[in-house]
Amino acid sequence: MTESEGSPQARLYSHFSHIYVEKNLAGSKRAENIINKFPKANVIEINHYKDIFNRKNQSFSAQKASQSLILGEKHADLVYKGAPFCQDFGNSEFYYTSLVMGCVYDCEYCYLRGMYPGGNMVAFLNAEDFLDEVKKVSCGKKIFLCISYDTDLAAMESVFGFCALWHSFAEKNRNITIELRTKCAELGFLKKLRPLENYIIALTLSPEKNAVRYEKKVPSLEKRLEAGRMAAELGHPLRLSFDPMLKTDNFDETYKDFIQKCFSSLPANKIKDIGFGAFRISPSYLKAMRKNYPSSAIALYPYELQDGAYSYDKTERDYMTSKLMKYIEKYINNDKIYLWDT
Repeated sequence: MTESEGSPQARLYSHFSHIYVEKNLAGSKRAENIINKFPKANVIEINHYKDIFNRKNQSFSAQKASQSLILGEKHADLVYKGAPFCQDFGNSEFYYTSLVMGCVYDCEYCYLRGMYPGGNMVAFLNAEDFLDEVKKVSCGKKIFLCISYDTDLAAMESVFGFCALWHSFAEKNRNITIELRTKCAELGFLKKLRPLENYIIALTLSPEKNAVRYEKKVPSLEKRLEAGRMAAELGHPLRLSFDPMLKTDNFDETYKDFIQKCFSSLPANKIKDIGFGAFRISPSYLKAMRKNYPSSAIALYPYELQDGAYSYDKTERDYMTSKLMKYIEKYINNDKIYLWDT
């Protein structure tokens, strides 16, 4: 067994029994390095990643239970303006990009369940084209760039190495602030990366009972807190994301205990900032989620449509927000707390 196969990450995605690779990438160094990490995988050459990823009549849930990995290239729409449902943390020039589409985790509230036609993963190996496009978009101005909205890059770092690639890019382009958002607890690769003010580790955390119920395959809260503490102690800018807030029984006590546990483990003076907001999703994604997961409590909740997003009604949101804000403010100054709301 190789080191990669024995690692926690490898155990997570060892179900990649099939790897589809575009013919133009077959034999390339980057493709071979990835394929060699999965010696038991059935490797199939294809013409284009969309031939597999965008097929009609796919079952998202079935594919999530047995994911395939697709290796391809993308040459258009490499960088997007920040989505209105995402937080910009006070940055007017807000963008995101996705070297990987699809995630090894399977959170019940994740919008990817409604965004993509299937549950397989795609990795784009022409990474340098993405980097070049970001430089063109920035054109020397300061921008905020999220690189792991549509996946969890950190959870796949031992396979793709994209986190280190973006770190090197951030080191050379200080006008570009990069956010690496993750639920991964295996952040040892950060020990090899020099802390940069413009390379932010954004750790997503949830109350333990929410994580157990809704965040399939995701490390425990305790493990994530250990990873966050390590990142902070190494000097990496650490952002906490308590997002999305979910309406639960005993909301007050659940989130009060959760925040207390977070700050009993994490050094408050080393937290860059915190972002949170209630669950929200676009109408089209929610419709697809309800089709793909007809028994999901998250998908079937009777949300209210406001300003183009489905979320809890304003009274519920205001109550949840005020409670969580109260708990967080015991540890972090208000000017470091960012709230998403309609």
